[in-house]
Amino acid sequence: MLGFLILAIFAVFAALMFTRKMPALLAVPLMAIVVAALVGHPFNGILKDIVSDGVIKLAPAYVAVFAGAMLGRIMMQTGIAEGIIKRAAEFGGDQPLIVAFILMIATAVLFTTLTGLGAIIMVGTLVLPIMMSLGLPRKLASVLFVLAFATGFIFNIALWTLYRQILQIAPEGALPAGVSKFAFGLLVIMVVVVVVYSIIAARRAGEISLFAMAAKEELTNIPTEKRVPLISFLTPFVPLVLYLGLGWKEVPAFLGGAVFALITTVPRRAIQTLTAALVRGIEDGAPAAILMMGIGMLLNALKLPTVEAALKPIVIALPVQNVWGYILFFGLLSPLALYRGPLNLFGVGIGVYSLMFALGILPPLALLAAMMSVTQVQNVCDPTNTHSVWVANFTGVRVEEITKATLLPMMIVALCGLILGAFLFLR
Repeated sequence: MLGFLILAIFAVFAALMFTRKMPALLAVPLMAIVVAALVGHPFNGILKDIVSDGVIKLAPAYVAVFAGAMLGRIMMQTGIAEGIIKRAAEFGGDQPLIVAFILMIATAVLFTTLTGLGAIIMVGTLVLPIMMSLGLPRKLASVLFVLAFATGFIFNIALWTLYRQILQIAPEGALPAGVSKFAFGLLVIMVVVVVVYSIIAARRAGEISLFAMAAKEELTNIPTEKRVPLISFLTPFVPLVLYLGLGWKEVPAFLGGAVFALITTVPRRAIQTLTAALVRGIEDGAPAAILMMGIGMLLNALKLPTVEAALKPIVIALPVQNVWGYILFFGLLSPLALYRGPLNLFGVGIGVYSLMFALGILPPLALLAAMMSVTQVQNVCDPTNTHSVWVANFTGVRVEEITKATLLPMMIVALCGLILGAFLFLR
């Protein structure tokens, strides 16, 4: 009975987030407190075990978010991000779909490092007008941009840190080789699906006619004083090489990227630029950090012995412990990652995933593969994503149109990712 009451609490808060009556920033920590109170955890225990200990539980994850946002600000302030996008557009010539593909590659590369709505706005205000100036329909431009963002986010180090902390995957050691192997496999799957989808969607859009917008040449012009050396375009790859190749921790890897960016662009103003980027980076990363504090509180609430005992029979009954059950359960139910639902890592889903981990329902790496696969559906299709809302408003389309256009291809990505995860981690 207690287990179903806890699930009812999850359902109530999911409904509040779904109807946008309460943001996830408040719903997740409140859910943790209500669950702890329901099982009779003492008031002082809630203050200590849930609130005080919970907000710092994922500290490495949100410190990594701040570090990544700091590097993102440096790339924006020094002109590296703008230079990458505009050079990519110039390289594409005047073929709209070719330009779009090259801009998508540039966007994906940038979002391996960039984090936060500020980065979305900066990149989007450069990429989307260029796409639309060549006549790509507004809806198609919106969809292609969100797909490119999600492709790069597969390798976003700050997000990987969150996965590692939740599932305790070598939190203090080097990243297991299986994780990067799966991530590269998921990247290949995503690229194939995105390319096929983009070609089909462009053909369905019919003849591409120019909008009454500025010419591409005007949009891609870079003033002489804003040009940066080509070597600085390697900045987004530096943290990845340090993190994946050399085994550096997240914060040093981001700092290494920051030093590289500053040395290759503004060595004389390095201190001033770094200081300003640190302040703005904390501002950019604050929403994600607050949400992670709430997630940490919910993780602690769900690990209370009474809660685990109440939910264990329900969670164990989920058909995920064999290969086909794992693939079909997470794949077919991946739309439940929308609207902060029960498979959304940044919503109610954190409870589902953490319980599966705590109860040992799946090996940690298999659960990681499921989370990464389903998160692709959430990153692209969830209408409650701030980046999707901003893109839709900027281009003048309804955010639900992005969801409808991308849900099926992203479910295919999730299913293929789950097949790969089952092959690697469930044999």
